[in-house]
This record gives sequence, C-alpha cells and structure tokens, in this order.
Amino acid sequence: MNSTATLADALREEILSGQLLPGSLLSQTEIASRFGVSRIPVRDALQQLAAQRLVLVLPGKGARVIELTKDELAQLYDLRVLLECDLLRRSIEKAGPRDHAEVEYALRKSSLEAGRPGWGDGDWLFHAALYAPAGRARQLAMVQELRRNCVVHAARYDTLAERTAAWLDQHEGLFQSFRNGRIEEAVRRLERHIDAARVFLMDSLG
Repeated sequence: MNSTATLADALREEILSGQLLPGSLLSQTEIASRFGVSRIPVRDALQQLAAQRLVLVLPGKGARVIELTKDELAQLYDLRVLLECDLLRRSIEKAGPRDHAEVEYALRKSSLEAGRPGWGDGDWLFHAALYAPAGRARQLAMVQELRRNCVVHAARYDTLAERTAAWLDQHEGLFQSFRNGRIEEAVRRLERHIDAARVFLMDSLG
C-alpha cells in the first residue's frame, strides 16, 4: 500500500465497521508498521480523516477516533432530521421516472447489505439516491458527514441485526411514498426512521 488515499480508505472502513471503536488511539508508528508504509502517508491519511471529522489529530502522537457524548449525538440526529427531511421534500418535487428507477435499484441493492457488516454503506446508498434528485450536493455532503459520525458509534453493536426487518420495512415505505409523490407522508416516514435510529443508539449507549 503506497497511497495516502488508499490508506485513508482502509482506516475509514475500520472505523465505520466498528473494528476501531470510538475513542481508540491511532498510533502513527503502529499504523505505519501494520500497513508497511512510512509515517508520512499515515500522517496525511489521518489528516484526511480529521477533515471528515472521523478522528481527532493528536500532535506528535497520531489521532483518536471520535467519541461523542449522548448530548452531542442527539444534536447530530436533530440536524439530520432538519437536513434530510428538507432534501427529501425537494427531491420528491423534482423526481421523475428515471429517478424513481434509480432509487428502487439502490433500495434493492442496499437490502442485500442489511444485517451484514457493510450495512452502513448499503443504508447510505439508498438514502443518497433518495436525496439526489434535489440537486443539493453541498447539503448532501453535510448529511453524509453527520451520518458517518452516527455510524461510528452504532457499528459496534451486534444487535443491529435484530432491527433488520423493521429497517427494510421503513426503507420500502419511504420508497413507496417517494415514488407516489406523497411528500408529507414521506417526510413523516423519514422522521420516524431517523428517530428510531436515534432511540436505538441512545439505548445501546446506556
């Protein structure tokens, strides 16, 4: 491995999959040894992850995976409701048959990831497709960052598999409302979907 981007991708996957838990110390020396690279690409990769707010850089030491309080996580979910519901409204207003087909494809593909270690990628695939017709790339990027911060804290819980059926039902309902142009119904479904994720995570944190 000789690419900073590739190293950043590998570390990001370890963080989002729960292999590196919130608060974990990321030693430049240890990472360089593990991936067979010098400390320079490690430093640069950690800076990339810091820019994505997945790690906090510790000068001279490496970095630490973000670890948010319950209050901070609650704030993230409040922001998600505001930004994602706004995107969904705009998306439904603009969406046409081709967009409906793209979202249905993403839904079917993401359903295959449900209950598996890669569930976060599948979930984002569906939601990104759902919001794409809104044409608001900057707002979508903000949502992705918020969702990643939530995933970091949720990925460690094996009990996510217990929610698979409900998760799939919620996605299916969202898609049906989206395709049929029922804006307010879709927004209510999305609010409940995000709130269910919030409650699950908060309960898991104790």
